Order: sequence, then structure tokens, then C-alpha cells
Amino acid sequence: MRQTSFIGRLNAQLRFSEKTLLAFFAAVLVASATLSLPGRTFAVLALLNVMLGFVIVTLSKTGPAARSRTAAAIRDWLPAILLLLAYRETGLFIHPDPAHRLDHLFILWDKSVLHSRSVEWLLWSSSPWLQHYLELCYLLCYPLVPLGFAVLYLARPRDAALHESRDKDTVAIPHRQPAWAPETFDRFWTTVLLATLFCYGVYPLFPLTPPRVLFNDVPGPAVTLLLRHMNVWVLDRFSVQACLFPSGHAAAVTATALAVCAHRRRVGILFCITALSVAAATVYGRYHYLADAVAGVLVGIVAFVVSCRIHKHSNKPCV
Repeated sequence: MRQTSFIGRLNAQLRFSEKTLLAFFAAVLVASATLSLPGRTFAVLALLNVMLGFVIVTLSKTGPAARSRTAAAIRDWLPAILLLLAYRETGLFIHPDPAHRLDHLFILWDKSVLHSRSVEWLLWSSSPWLQHYLELCYLLCYPLVPLGFAVLYLARPRDAALHESRDKDTVAIPHRQPAWAPETFDRFWTTVLLATLFCYGVYPLFPLTPPRVLFNDVPGPAVTLLLRHMNVWVLDRFSVQACLFPSGHAAAVTATALAVCAHRRRVGILFCITALSVAAATVYGRYHYLADAVAGVLVGIVAFVVSCRIHKHSNKPCV
């Protein structure tokens, strides 16, 4: 009975986004045990994921009325860090396909689109400004998720002031943080995590090599771009040297843009434009195949719809 009560309290304390993270890291742990990772790698992974689970559960006890603002802030921002860790852990299960069967299949669609007359004309007529813009957008795919959350996080005082003014006009009661603020954070991270972790979860099933590495077929005029060198430098040193299908970048930025747009429409529109530009940049720069980008955008949209359904009983509806 006590165990049931404890599980019930824990379930009530955890946000849905936190449950999603716990489920993902538990699944990674199970996969690492069944797929026979090297003993040292498995031991480090097991210890790390158990510690992460303990941290997430401990922070779940940090509610709006908690005394520690630092702990509350860590809880709100922690998913941004864990997304990076989830990506690195998924990379442990990648086994490249020496025959590159999917690569040769996906490149057919890319050639028919990227080397069409309209795309070639656009790239040549707007060179080099369009190329600079696309490479900048691709570079923005890394900070775009935390920036999207920052928009909602920093807007909280304005929302609090609005609620306080409404309270003064009606009944004189002490100021309280708006009840929907934690729900807004949870909805944002639910959307982003569902989109991104899905891409990471199916990552090992679709072994792909980045087209920039395998085909070196950047369309349009040859342009020397400092931003491209920066993007390649980051990928060479921090990526798992494989290509995701669906694109995790496209899925993450699409989910972020829609989640921001649901609460801050004007800023969200800018995020949506940037997200579409990021998806286009992944294809132009040959960081992803067109199929990766399109699938990633669709995953981000589906994740947003599913998140709205999950949180449909919250105080602030999706718009």
C-alpha cells in the first residue's frame, strides 16, 4: 500500500516531459544490456543513467512554492542539457552500412530537386547572400531550442504582472505565480522531447552517411563561406559522424517554433521562418538528405499535435 502511495505521489510530481526523459534513458539502458556494448561502456552508461534518473526524480519535488529558486531553474532548464546527452548515447548503437543502400536511394530525390532549373537559378542569382543566410541558419539550429525556451521563461514576469493587475481589479489577494507557468514549460519540453527523442530512437535503424561526406554535391556556385567552415568544424568534432533520418535538427527546431508560437505568436512566427530555413539549410549544405529534412519537419508537427492532446486539460489551451 505504501509502495502504491509512493508511486502515485511520484507520478503526480513528475511532469510529462520528465517521464519522457526517464523512459528514454531507461530504454537506452535496456538496449545497451541486450545489444552487448563493451563492459566498460555499459558500466559508465548504466551509472550515468541511474544518476540522471535520481536527479530528475529529486528535482520533481521542486514545485512552484519551493524555497530553492536555483533548484526550480535547474529543473526547468535540465532537458536542454539532457537532449545533448541523449544524442551522444544513441550514437553508441550506430552501425554504418558499407553498401550505403539508403544513401543511394535518398540521393535520387535530392538530385531531381537540387539540380532542377528553378533551384539552380535561385542559387546562382542570389549568390553568395543566400548561401550565407542558409549556413547561418544551420549554425542557429544548435541554440534555437534553448532560445525558444528562453522566450517563454523570460516572459514569465510579464505574465505574472498581468495576473496581478487582474487580481487587483477583482479581489485583493496576495500575488501568486501564474498557475499555468510550469504547465507551459512542461508543454514546451514535451513537444521538443517527443520530436527529438523519436528521431534519436529510430536513429540506429536507418544507417546513413552525410551526403556532404559521401557525395560532396553542394548545388549552385562554389562559394567560400566562413560559416560553412564553422559548421563543418562543429560536426567533425562533436557529432557522431552519421546522418539522422528523420533529421533531428529539423524536428527539434520545428517543434520549438510551434511550441513558442502557441504562447507567443509574433515571436513564434519568426521561429517558424527560422525553422523552415534550418530545414532548407540542412539540404542545401548536404548535411542531410531532403528526405531527412521533410521527415523531420513532419515529426516536429506531429509531436506538437500529440503534446497538445496530452496537455489538453491544462489551464492555457494550445492555439
